[in-house]
Amino acid sequence: MLSLPPRSGPSGPEFASSKQEPAINTATRRSVRAGIAFTAGAVALTAGLAACSTVKQLTAGEKVSGAFQKLTDAKSMKIELSVDATSDQLVAFGKAIDDPIEKKNADLLSDLTLSISMSSDKPLKDSEAFKNGYTGGANAYDLKGVAIGYALSTKKSGKTYADLRLVDGKMYVKADVRGIAGLMGEDTSKIDEAMSALPPEAAPIKDVVDGKWLALDMKKFEELTGGSAKAKGKDIGRGAVPEAMPSIDPSAIREFTKSLKDALADNVTLEDKGKSGDADLIRVSAPARPLVKAMTKSVESLTASIPGYPALPSGEDDLKDVPDRNFSADVLIKNGKAQAVTFDLAQFDDKLDPSVHFPIRLAFSNDAAPLTAPAGASELDLTKFQEAFAAMAGSGQDFGDDADFDTTPGTPLTASQYAELAKLGVDRQTAERMNKSGLEFEQIKQIASASTDAPPLDSFNS
Repeated sequence: MLSLPPRSGPSGPEFASSKQEPAINTATRRSVRAGIAFTAGAVALTAGLAACSTVKQLTAGEKVSGAFQKLTDAKSMKIELSVDATSDQLVAFGKAIDDPIEKKNADLLSDLTLSISMSSDKPLKDSEAFKNGYTGGANAYDLKGVAIGYALSTKKSGKTYADLRLVDGKMYVKADVRGIAGLMGEDTSKIDEAMSALPPEAAPIKDVVDGKWLALDMKKFEELTGGSAKAKGKDIGRGAVPEAMPSIDPSAIREFTKSLKDALADNVTLEDKGKSGDADLIRVSAPARPLVKAMTKSVESLTASIPGYPALPSGEDDLKDVPDRNFSADVLIKNGKAQAVTFDLAQFDDKLDPSVHFPIRLAFSNDAAPLTAPAGASELDLTKFQEAFAAMAGSGQDFGDDADFDTTPGTPLTASQYAELAKLGVDRQTAERMNKSGLEFEQIKQIASASTDAPPLDSFNS
């Protein structure tokens, strides 16, 4: 557990929510998002700063730098992000910030783990994807021999709620849609009602909901959309699949590392704290406000190529609630390799009692099994998938009468706004439908822009 800087005041922050959300409430999600950003930054910082002449604690810096470099000596690596708090700690945290977390929801949150796995037929550090990134070419999703997987699962039972793999140019997806809905407190019977009302063309959607493996050939996807030069922003409102898909580029992580190192080398300190069990413990400390601001810019550069990724808070008003003092994360090193990074989200709030904690953990290992294509995956026919969405849009199908779903239309669009959206590839009929569903002009514009403005990440070699 971290030794936290002193915090003043026993009361929670003054932002009580007027209505409680199921599973992960607003305040918790906000804190988790900030914590994930910091933890990712801590990894990048500790991996890159040792080579920087401004690091004063050379011994600690060398330990940390070598610990992360050794992870890529192996042919596989697994990163697991989880809440390192007990359900009682989460309940206490919710009470302290005046936004209660129910015990059953705390139990769920404390049991979830998001994992990212990578494997290659050679050491990861020697793979072309890690050294140079993908080059686009015939298949922008060919990661040059590196397979990547994402999974959301539970610690206790090992149940997997979502699984995504990118192997040999194909994307494989499987999800327990009903289970995820249950996690969020939704009535799963409404899903069954919605599925029974879908047209035959929507069979791929039914397969996803039924938890079947689906495969998407990314090369065929690019061919269908006309390639990078032809499809960007074209016919968004006429059934075409946008060319810009979320990019999973390992070299982007290294670019992220470089930008953080350049921005924060003068502010970060590394301190060797001795042993924690059988692992060495290195504490990484930095001033909160400058670090969050610099990290936000770095994260924005990392996510710029992901269509639809929400803008991150970066202005002075957005950062006014970030404590103007140091905060820290602990890096655990075992047998010369990074084992975990731990961080307490409660550090963000000066008003919390020092006894309140919300620790999160980013664990690393090289014992992950090689990622392979799942057996029995059904190939997704993109043409039929488009037809399914077109059929649903044309039928005006609603998917249940959920009293909690806000169907209030957005502010009516003007002629000039329709014209501007048309330039981005959104026809009037689609714009009207999106507007009536509750989206405002700027939101529609952002969605359209995201499908056209997905620039490739620059090479990290400079």
